Amino acid sequence: MKKTIALLLTLVMVFGLVASMPAYADDEIVINFPSIWVGTDSKAAYMSQLIENFNAENAGAIKVVVEEQTDYQAYRDKIRTTITTGSAPDICILDTTFDIKAYAESGKFMDLTPYLDEGWGNDFTDGAFDAWSVDGKVSILPFESAVFTPIYNAKLLAECGWDHFPATYDEFFQMCKDVKAKGFNAMGQMAGDNAWSSMLWYSLIAEAIGGKDVYADGLDNPAFVEAAKVLKEMYSYTFDGAVSAAASDVNGHFLARDTVVYLNGPWWIANFYKEDNAVDGVLLADDCEVAVNPTYEGGLGEGGLVTTVQGFLAAAKQSDPAKEEAVVKFLKYITDPQHVSELALSSGAMFFVKYTPSPDTSLISQKVTEVANNAAFTVLHVNGAFPTAFSTEFPAALSALVLGQVDEQGFVDQLQTAIELAE
Repeated sequence: MKKTIALLLTLVMVFGLVASMPAYADDEIVINFPSIWVGTDSKAAYMSQLIENFNAENAGAIKVVVEEQTDYQAYRDKIRTTITTGSAPDICILDTTFDIKAYAESGKFMDLTPYLDEGWGNDFTDGAFDAWSVDGKVSILPFESAVFTPIYNAKLLAECGWDHFPATYDEFFQMCKDVKAKGFNAMGQMAGDNAWSSMLWYSLIAEAIGGKDVYADGLDNPAFVEAAKVLKEMYSYTFDGAVSAAASDVNGHFLARDTVVYLNGPWWIANFYKEDNAVDGVLLADDCEVAVNPTYEGGLGEGGLVTTVQGFLAAAKQSDPAKEEAVVKFLKYITDPQHVSELALSSGAMFFVKYTPSPDTSLISQKVTEVANNAAFTVLHVNGAFPTAFSTEFPAALSALVLGQVDEQGFVDQLQTAIELAE
């Protein structure tokens, strides 16, 4: 009797397990997609709906199965291990720029170049693939982006006698002098914490001087010494105590309306629309405008834009042509400009796909997207372009520069030494 009951229980468990397993048609192509765009991620809700819609439209032929991973670092470690020791997932998200070239050179990912050349590549911003291609082939798609372009308080700038944002760095420093003369700060700088704001300014200046190939020779490019000279001069026109300041100080001064120019990622735009940051009922957004990076006399960076990649998309190399076509079909689906526009609206994120922002998107976000779409080329910020040792050393090197403990060449040498010691 006991054996009969045990057998029945076993059968119930087996049938229950079978019933709970996903049902696939015999000829249905299953695409495995481990993803961090789940849980509380801002893109989770829309991505889930997008995948559900794709599966419905391709029912019986293609099915995308998401493997949810809410722990970002655990996901990175797993993907790195999987690629290093085995084969890549059918589709995956890569969210660290430093490993990308190694991933692209691993031979584990599909060459997407033929598909991009058929017209799909036109959906992406100009130059989006330049930094990530290997031997002219694209296997890693930059997808989610962040762009860094100055936002300025036009009302405050007008009080200082300016009806436009400076087009050149020579003009920019004349603006700085006029702003300081009126008792305001020209821009926020910080050498404390991770020196984030100053790192972004350094990136913009280096791009304006060195252009799209500014990183080709690493820190040996003279643009980095020249950019250090310009950045140091900017510290004459920021608020007191900037050498030890943190991001909260830079943010606070701009919110207090005593600083004209603000530089940060697009994720901060929502703060311009918060009523808590309004003054006399006027939102900060109502006084702000979006600018482009000024040009530098003799520089090579006109029309360029500083960005970083928040997320790449990559697909495993496939031996089955039908599955390769299915994977590409899904990649085209989620990078479709209309879908990306809706994803941007729902998440507040930005992308390397050229899309028309929804009318419901905030005006400042729309203008930032317009700047991104019109960029002649893009380059990474310096933290993304160099090994981690660079960003770790940058605050100390910057403090030494601003305090006169090293000159501009010494500043660059300090960063180069940190990189070499870490290798």
